[in-house]
Amino acid sequence: MIKKLLFITALCASVGFANAQTNLVAQGAGPLKKQPVQESPYSNLNIQSGINEKTSTVAIGDTLWYYFLKHYYRNAASVGFYTFKSPNGSGVTHFGSRFNNTNPNMSILGLECVASRNASSPSASVTVRMYLTNVTAGLPVFPALDSVTAVCTGTAGTFLGGNFATPKFVSGDYAVLYKCIPSAAGDTAKVWMNNANTPASTSTVANCKYGEGYGYLRLGSTFTVTTGLFGAGTDFEYLVAPRVAFNASAVQFAPTGSCTSVAYTFTNNSSYQLGHRQYNENEFYRRWLPFLTSGLAPDSVYTWNFGDATGNMYTPSSMPNIAHTYAAPGSYTGTLTAKYQRMSDSGIKLQDATTFVKTVAVCSGVQVFSGVEAVNVYPNPSSGFVNIANLPSESNIEVVNMLGQSVYTSKANQGNFTADLSTLPNGSYFVKISAVNEKTKIVKLILN
Repeated sequence: MIKKLLFITALCASVGFANAQTNLVAQGAGPLKKQPVQESPYSNLNIQSGINEKTSTVAIGDTLWYYFLKHYYRNAASVGFYTFKSPNGSGVTHFGSRFNNTNPNMSILGLECVASRNASSPSASVTVRMYLTNVTAGLPVFPALDSVTAVCTGTAGTFLGGNFATPKFVSGDYAVLYKCIPSAAGDTAKVWMNNANTPASTSTVANCKYGEGYGYLRLGSTFTVTTGLFGAGTDFEYLVAPRVAFNASAVQFAPTGSCTSVAYTFTNNSSYQLGHRQYNENEFYRRWLPFLTSGLAPDSVYTWNFGDATGNMYTPSSMPNIAHTYAAPGSYTGTLTAKYQRMSDSGIKLQDATTFVKTVAVCSGVQVFSGVEAVNVYPNPSSGFVNIANLPSESNIEVVNMLGQSVYTSKANQGNFTADLSTLPNGSYFVKISAVNEKTKIVKLILN
């Protein structure tokens, strides 16, 4: 069961904003109201997966309530959200947070935020507009790619959101920003933020140490990160979320050839989002587990099994590759399982949205050959009599010297054959073995 989050109502902090003539004030928040928000068309997607040799791809739709979850699961029950008034009279216009991305075809369907109507607003409802922007050199850039508007009527924090007329594609990092759009003089809204601290913070609230420098404020035309802005060790991040859609692939490369008693490295080239904390809630748990206070156990993101009774092996997303040694000869088939957990539009973990993506890893302890590939020529070097073992039926045998001249030919039935090459001069030769519907195997032979 998800814990009930308590809020402090008189929490505030003041800080001088660089280049500003006035102080900004972060205020303690009231209750957070969970009410239905317009659903992303992908919010209830049942994600299916399958096996396709070494690659498996699924379509994923998600609403990334990363900054809400950081606060919800990481803070002690007595620590609440902060809010910031918009407009505030100090020249700050936009508030938002950053999302990482390396997918050149990341689709953003819409945006969401947590906001509330300021109690002093003369209007019964105030409009909040959310913006999607690219990020360059770590900062948002305008003009915005698109925006959506929503209306808040209550003074409790509310989940708001909407979809774009057409999805927008981003190829790198992006930001979600928002602000109040007053319809009457004095109309203001409150934008909501978590109270993240940097790892070097001297704060006594150990559970707050998870700041990443991803919160933004815009003063005039200039963006700045919120790290240290509201006091030493603070790193506020705003409660915004994009509605995303993307294809995620679990991909691995297995070694080839014999791998008995040798530590072979299996390479994990799965999609960026599977192992990223802002997308996969399972990775969120793994990343922030030391500070979680709700007792939730981390779900594994990557699970390897090599089919040799050694059990499952787990790897962190920062080191997705894994080395494994097969102790005995044989052929083994293993799996890489990538597990993705979606976030919900209201920040509540979707217990029923777990997805397994499987790929196949194959490694042979001793290579098993058939047909002419199984033929063995020995001894080599030879004094003249050469054994040719494991021949297919109706095999053709030809010996060629280094000038490309054929110096010996014979036919053999299935099984073993001995070639008398004692009349040939000492030197290097090529033995060519072929059969019907078979490739030709060539073995270099030395006569001495």
